[in-house]
Amino acid sequence: MDQTYRDAYAVLLPAFGDADFTVDSASFFRSGGVASLLGSTREEYVARRMSSERQLHETREQFLAYAGRARALAGDVLIAVDYEIGGVHRLHRFGPQLAHPRDVLEMSDEEIKAFGSEAARAAKLCGVNFFLAPVVDLVTGRNPWLRDRTFSADAHIVGRVASAFIRGVQSEGLIATAKHFPGHPHVPVNPFDSDTVTVTASLEELAANLRCFDATIAAGVRAIMTGPIPVDAIDPDEPSSTSAKVVAMLRGPHNFKGLIVSDDIDLPGTLRGRTVADVAIASLKAGVDLLLLASGPQVDEVAELIVRSVEAGDLTRDSLARAANAVRSLANDAWQA
Repeated sequence: MDQTYRDAYAVLLPAFGDADFTVDSASFFRSGGVASLLGSTREEYVARRMSSERQLHETREQFLAYAGRARALAGDVLIAVDYEIGGVHRLHRFGPQLAHPRDVLEMSDEEIKAFGSEAARAAKLCGVNFFLAPVVDLVTGRNPWLRDRTFSADAHIVGRVASAFIRGVQSEGLIATAKHFPGHPHVPVNPFDSDTVTVTASLEELAANLRCFDATIAAGVRAIMTGPIPVDAIDPDEPSSTSAKVVAMLRGPHNFKGLIVSDDIDLPGTLRGRTVADVAIASLKAGVDLLLLASGPQVDEVAELIVRSVEAGDLTRDSLARAANAVRSLANDAWQA
């Protein structure tokens, strides 16, 4: 397969709902895919809990088999899950978890770090090496999207807790992801449900949340996820995951050198009337490295249109190759650790 095609698949992070390795999974990794998310249903995501049926029937062996077959086809890969502290926790009974994010506030830094290390060791036993966690948003107002997923409204506490968890996770060789840059103090409508919602916080309000992200960068976090909607004070025209201004802020003043991951590019709050492929290309042009989207036929469609965009000169071949190589490099690091 042409290298441009392989690069197009390498920058995609499709979310597969189950741990079964399907025909679609095989096709993705065979085509050049490097990273996949073992996701959950919308109902599980909203409940912040995996279903009783999933917990009863899903096995650690399924996860291991998935990772093994992916590696057999693609070499070093990133197998991601949501593993939030007390929030969305995809590995359910296979790893330690708190009942609610606020429970972490009773723990010392060393206890939080140990919790992160234990979670990472449990994930490795499932073949998982990439956490889309922790949530670093500093919620100070209404935010149904991040309900029961955040620690505190105190910037010092959030930065401290997130950093300790990251150090624990990455001490075991796993990749942690701080999300969702640049912060979402109040989001009145869920981005899953609205294509017009924005973050209206001022730069002064955002400053405290940005300090939380600085703390995670100082802690060595390997990946940061951008948010799904526009932040008016930075870029009122583009959601953070398609915003060159947001990426420039993260790379420039905040000096982040790691992998930039988009939030779901197929959410209404991110699409805003565009196609998924249009958003994917906009994200890559903005400087995002890895694009989260639902699995299914759209994965091939998006990869095809990324290639066409390169051929048409709309997206440079170098920018696509740079992002693809950043994903491959991180996968290699994860397996070498």
